[in-house]
Amino acid sequence: MLLGEFVERVALAGVVFMIKMDGPRPSNKWTLHVSKSPQPEDYWVARSDCARLEQGLTRVRKRLPELPGDWSWLDEPIEDADAYADVFEEIGATGELFIVQYGLASKWVLFAAKGKFEGYASLDECVEDGLAKLGW
Repeated sequence: MLLGEFVERVALAGVVFMIKMDGPRPSNKWTLHVSKSPQPEDYWVARSDCARLEQGLTRVRKRLPELPGDWSWLDEPIEDADAYADVFEEIGATGELFIVQYGLASKWVLFAAKGKFEGYASLDECVEDGLAKLGW
């Protein structure tokens, strides 16, 4: 499974999934934030601040089965997580803040280069455009 597919499958449970590389932060530069429903009675959140993307994915995976649904696929390996981590960390090393977010209503959204950019069909497209906006 690819990271984009993983995030999109998680979103089928009605959650918004955000991955952030916070370059200016001295430690725990990765934040994964997964939340469900703006309704207070249904609100659920899993957040992980960590040193590596894989740590955050592991923590989120442990929390997701708290939500209703079939999570039997959750332990499938994410083949490109390390490649995305390397790219995000290179961006973070420059001091940039780089965020990608996915929800069923919004699809892929990019926060980078001091702006918010919407309408991406895939994680690849979102990240590639983010790199271009940063002049990479």
